[in-house]
Amino acid sequence: MTDKQDMFDERYRKVLKRHRQLSRGYVTRLGQNGVIAHHPIGHFREAISLKALLLPVGILLFLKACMITVLGRDAYAAQVAQLQNGSFGEQLGGFFMQVDPVSGVISQMLSLVVG
Repeated sequence: MTDKQDMFDERYRKVLKRHRQLSRGYVTRLGQNGVIAHHPIGHFREAISLKALLLPVGILLFLKACMITVLGRDAYAAQVAQLQNGSFGEQLGGFFMQVDPVSGVISQMLSLVVG
């Protein structure tokens, strides 16, 4: 009788452990045999995908390119120069708002579309 109780307790602990793991987040995958299975997220790389990290960066580069296109390269460079002469926060913003190769190419493509 105690063997059956021990086996039951062990299965019960496994079910509780699995439930706790799945409550922290899980990924649903379709197996090769067609069964849908839930797998707990165990690694940081599974929790945050590369697409979720690159999307905000791409949006910011596109917005920066839009500002370069609307203001023009010279006026934009003058604004960045003003930022670089300011306080520490403004200098940091000026560093990130410099025209980089990616936003420069996107700006050129937008200027062809906008005219």
